[in-house]
Amino acid sequence: MLQELNIEVEPHCISVWKEPWAKRFARVTLLVDFDDRFAIVMDTSNGFWFLPGGGMEQNESIEETAKREAAEELGLEIRTNRIIKTFHVKLISRKTREQLNIHPFIVVHATPIGGQLKTEYAQNRKIILVKKQKCKSLLRIKIPKEYECMKPYNYISKEVVRQLVNGGLT
Repeated sequence: MLQELNIEVEPHCISVWKEPWAKRFARVTLLVDFDDRFAIVMDTSNGFWFLPGGGMEQNESIEETAKREAAEELGLEIRTNRIIKTFHVKLISRKTREQLNIHPFIVVHATPIGGQLKTEYAQNRKIILVKKQKCKSLLRIKIPKEYECMKPYNYISKEVVRQLVNGGLT
């Protein structure tokens, strides 16, 4: 399933997404399913959150990326079950109206099969398991100004959780 997503951002964010680190083939986003819960990364200082994942390396498959990112970020060995959705993202500058198509975000449903779930991702960022029946509260959290350039991560994570809440993901 493919979804087009247009996201308005501050002008400096367009420049950030033109940086070499951002030029990847794709970004794999993980919905790691622990039966009644799933993993998120949350900044404990302001509530900003997103689903874990990362950029696809050259000559790497979606499954290889998903497994590498799960090990690096979460400390888990996973089984990839299916691709949930692919997002094609266009950033639009609020002020200049400049547009930039960034790499696609591929959301993969996965289940843990080994490893030990980490509790921290980086400074102020914790890995949290959220109960599926309580994940609706995640949709109300606003993006702090310091995370403006990370809007695609948050928007895509929220769209996946919205579908989970509405029974669109099983």
